[in-house]
Amino acid sequence: MDRGFWQGPCVHDSRKRIIKKPMKVAIFSECYLPTTNGVVTSIVTLRRTLEEMGHTVYIFAPGRPEREDDPFVYRLPELPFPSHPYRWARPYPRLGFDFGALGVDIIHCQHPFSVGTLGLELSEKYDIPVVYTVHALYDDLARYLRSSTLRKVGPAILRTKMRKFCSRIENVIAPSEYARDQLYADRINSRITVIPSGIRPVVPTAGARERIRRVLGLRQGDKMIFAAGRLSPEKRIDVLLRAFAVLKAIMSPVEAASLKLVLVGDGPVKRDLFQLAYDLGTTDSVIFAGKKPNNQMSDWYAAADIFACSSPVETQGLVFVEAMSMGLPCIAANQGGAREIVVRNKTGLHVPLDAGAFAQAMRTLLTDPELCAEMSQYGRIEAQRYTPEAMAKSVLKVYNAAIHGPHMLHVDPTDAERAAYATTL
Repeated sequence: MDRGFWQGPCVHDSRKRIIKKPMKVAIFSECYLPTTNGVVTSIVTLRRTLEEMGHTVYIFAPGRPEREDDPFVYRLPELPFPSHPYRWARPYPRLGFDFGALGVDIIHCQHPFSVGTLGLELSEKYDIPVVYTVHALYDDLARYLRSSTLRKVGPAILRTKMRKFCSRIENVIAPSEYARDQLYADRINSRITVIPSGIRPVVPTAGARERIRRVLGLRQGDKMIFAAGRLSPEKRIDVLLRAFAVLKAIMSPVEAASLKLVLVGDGPVKRDLFQLAYDLGTTDSVIFAGKKPNNQMSDWYAAADIFACSSPVETQGLVFVEAMSMGLPCIAANQGGAREIVVRNKTGLHVPLDAGAFAQAMRTLLTDPELCAEMSQYGRIEAQRYTPEAMAKSVLKVYNAAIHGPHMLHVDPTDAERAAYATTL
């Protein structure tokens, strides 16, 4: 045995496939355009990049046919929740055509629920290799459900669901080491490869900073703290609102008058956050800008001075990559995958999930232009690591590993794998 080379465990695949180039990939997701969130952004970026490389990508997602849909997007029947921003697939969805006729080489599931289960069933029916990307740790999200009963039983149910789903999948993708380690801690035994999602270059339109600040009513010299994301319980936007109130209290009256907190996004706790801003006496300086199209987000980043996100449940946090690419110093909760994206004291600050800690971090960045300039420069450089091409090439390696066997995939071992390997020496 060559002790200087790590190959990992080898499992021989009985399928002898000769994969033609380019590949045909079928992505099964619980959400797709026009829904906008981190998952959809990741899927759209991967699809576009794979297609630019010459591959064919089919999308299977719930919803009504959209005008923007192309012939490679297949819509599945949805549940009748017209007021909800997401489209939910009906239980046990089925296709109305012969899936095998597409000649798909690999199935890539994005969720472990109805649509993901359909993808898994089709992979088994047609003997097609399957890969699963873990975009969220659902047991963490369940802790923020409104129902106290669901908060109590939901995490265990969802961990079991994930274990059962992953037990049928040999190759799993995690967007961060944090997500990978959590999956291993939950006794998921699949081979897990860490592949952060990439982003397309974020380029604002000419004059975007001045235009957006004018729309918001900001005066010359005003400082804009920016946050973007879904207004849902697990994002803990309430921490940002409380932190902003603390910040205004510890700054001088002149400095406090120049502060604005701008929130872009929509979601189920919007009214609660409106009420909290009112109770905190900050309605004159907190702006709920609503949901914005993805192709306009670069203009909003350009208008800001710093970026803050208090979500403790991010498996990666693409908004941080977008913010860094625009040169914004970032403040992140010292939890979850965000700690890997925001480089501590280089591209931003890590702080406890506490209003006082966030307020102090905001004050530090707003009063230290030299530090912000250094973080801005380093952030632009760091963001260049997260390219669509790097993501797509890594995903293709996982596809090939699923098709030809895991011995085709060379990844850094986990601590548990290293320990197991050491026992064989």
